[in-house]
Amino acid sequence: MKKIIEDDFMQRVKSILKTSHFSLGIGDIADATGVSQRQLRYWEKKGYIKPSTGTEEGKHRKYSYFTLAKVSLIQSFIETGFTLNAAVTKADEHREVANALKQLVINRLSSVETLDNGFKFNLGPIEGLPGKDLIATIHTGQDTTFTLENQPS
Repeated sequence: MKKIIEDDFMQRVKSILKTSHFSLGIGDIADATGVSQRQLRYWEKKGYIKPSTGTEEGKHRKYSYFTLAKVSLIQSFIETGFTLNAAVTKADEHREVANALKQLVINRLSSVETLDNGFKFNLGPIEGLPGKDLIATIHTGQDTTFTLENQPS
């Protein structure tokens, strides 16, 4: 069964990606990553992570989802043998890639269509090929394919 995802949904997804105002408590970060609150406070003191709010005395720390991802990456690098400093450096490098990928989705994703066994993503027009859009198709259990299709009229 084929279904085109509504334009309103696409705009909401892009808006959510542009927003970084989501916040989690230190306990939420600890529960999600397995990194203790004590360790998170140490990482904060060292400048490896930063709360988005609550640094004043008596206020609860709140962290962004980006910090959750960074903590998770740091922890995974540590578990595979990296030192804390090296893990932080690698996580920061990956954040740059993640930000670029986020920007790609915000700028290029123009529509999503559900397929019986996957999804079809329209990544918009191709420079130098008027009237053509780049389409990424993902079928369950298969590699992603890219094709050119005529732009919808």
